[in-house]
Amino acid sequence: MPLTLEEKAKWFDAALRFGLKGYIHLVMKSKINGKANWAIVDTKTNKVLNSNLEWEEEPPAKKRDEAFLMRTRFDFETAVQLFQQYLMFAQGS
Repeated sequence: MPLTLEEKAKWFDAALRFGLKGYIHLVMKSKINGKANWAIVDTKTNKVLNSNLEWEEEPPAKKRDEAFLMRTRFDFETAVQLFQQYLMFAQGS
């Protein structure tokens, strides 16, 4: 039996990680007041894709400053668009 939209929404809200390509995943890093913050993570190298389409090391939680979070945390739609841009850029190189 197919899932209803409400059931799909519950699964989506519970999801923490989506496989994108190889070792690259879209990972929910936090959820505050119903707003999720996502990062694009290379789980093999433990690097995150930033808003400049560059990979950078993910420091331990206590060492992450506001600038790092602004560069590497996105709402879901922005994260998906950023990954699509990265793929186009990577294919063009």
